[in-house]
Amino acid sequence: MAVKIIVGLGNPGARYEHTRHNVGFRLAEMLATKLADSSEGRTDFRQSSSMQCDYARLKVASDDIIIVKPLTYMNLSGQAVQKVLHWYKVKAESGSVLVTHDDVSLDTGRLRFQKGGGAGGQHGVESIIESLSGNKQFDRLKIGVGPDPGGATRGDYVLAAVSLEQREILDKMLLTACDALKFWLTNDIDKCANRFNSIDLSPKVSEQN
Repeated sequence: MAVKIIVGLGNPGARYEHTRHNVGFRLAEMLATKLADSSEGRTDFRQSSSMQCDYARLKVASDDIIIVKPLTYMNLSGQAVQKVLHWYKVKAESGSVLVTHDDVSLDTGRLRFQKGGGAGGQHGVESIIESLSGNKQFDRLKIGVGPDPGGATRGDYVLAAVSLEQREILDKMLLTACDALKFWLTNDIDKCANRFNSIDLSPKVSEQN
């Protein structure tokens, strides 16, 4: 039996619910719902003040799956992640811990699995690496919300609601991302990347077809 932890990044509160920065939260919620038919345990999220998160704990096959939404706000996500890993005695390493989050460098309609590496300017991931004493070995699933507007407008862009045009594309990609996370539960990160990183639902592809 193994314990696997999936962390969806976002900001708590109704004002952030439909923003680009909260796609990690949305994906975490979708995954818990999608796993309901094939799992044991509670698929609804419960709040833990000690771990500073909402979490769902499920059993899929012989593994315990912990799906986490930090309640610390994005820039302090590492505080919650560190406490969750300590509570469940899980090391931040590939195959055991995955963090899913928005990425402005990817067009809306793209996703990308990544093993380890830097934060790429994503402040939630920066916080996690810092709270884990520089450990970067956890897996990532990046959800495209670009194109990146760049410069000083980037912060406002990720905290803005998704446009109607992008919302349809993003919803389709989140369904694909949900399938991708289910695949990750039983496959290594390289197989995940080979299977899902080439998928492109971005507008430019739709216009060509």
